[in-house]
Amino acid sequence: MSAVRVEERPDRVAVLTLDQPNSRANILSAGLWAELEAALTPLTGRTDLAGLVVASAKPGIFIAGADLKLFQTLSGPNDPACGELVDQGLRVLVRLEALPFPTCAAIDGAALGGGLEVALACDFRVVGTNPKVELGLPETKLGLIPGWGGTQRLPRAVGLELATDLLRTGRSLDGPAAVAASLALVQVPSDQLLDHAAGVLLSLPDVIAHRKLKGEPLPAWDRGGSRVEESDTVAQTEAVNSAVLGAALSLADGLAVERAAFLRVAGSDEAKRRIDEFFASRRR
Repeated sequence: MSAVRVEERPDRVAVLTLDQPNSRANILSAGLWAELEAALTPLTGRTDLAGLVVASAKPGIFIAGADLKLFQTLSGPNDPACGELVDQGLRVLVRLEALPFPTCAAIDGAALGGGLEVALACDFRVVGTNPKVELGLPETKLGLIPGWGGTQRLPRAVGLELATDLLRTGRSLDGPAAVAASLALVQVPSDQLLDHAAGVLLSLPDVIAHRKLKGEPLPAWDRGGSRVEESDTVAQTEAVNSAVLGAALSLADGLAVERAAFLRVAGSDEAKRRIDEFFASRRR
């Protein structure tokens, strides 16, 4: 059974739904990335479509993030297996970002870590009223940093100052806070979420200018006031530095900066220890 299905609505908006079999959550494993790529590939030539909504069939969860168990098995920093997974996800999200029609993530639950990174690769995001809605990049709490574009796309969505705060603390935003921060366009009742997301796409047929701006460096006025603090951990330092350095670069070049930083921390003793502690806390 496939974890990804694409259905077309009468209004020419397609809906890509994630529903990983035998799992409470959608987890970004190599297998799920492969299914996402296979679903997106035939859409790259579909100029007849008006847009794509990315949604989840899991109650209260959009995408939970990466499979943390992989990071417990790495030989150390710069492990080739980790590099392959990072490159796979980056490739898929670049494909999503380049589709010939606008895209919108319909989020009605937790979109954390890699889940938010998928949503950030969409042109727009709308959130539902499910009390479990939260958007965030908590990787630094686990001795990691975002590896699929979070340190680059988040500043372009909410500004560098707020982005570095969210990266450093790992805190998440609920629905109203995400809208206030411009991380999401609007919050609507959950039962209206898919229709509203489709309506957003139908009212915004041309996203060329939006995507061009997203691919450029942040304006100089939006690059100040964010820097590494003496008390930062290695992961916090890498996350903030990646965001600050990437803000002055094109998105493509910034993604390369982030990739190198992610591989430096993934597989480290600190990351493994924190991930072990995370799993231990869930077993209590």
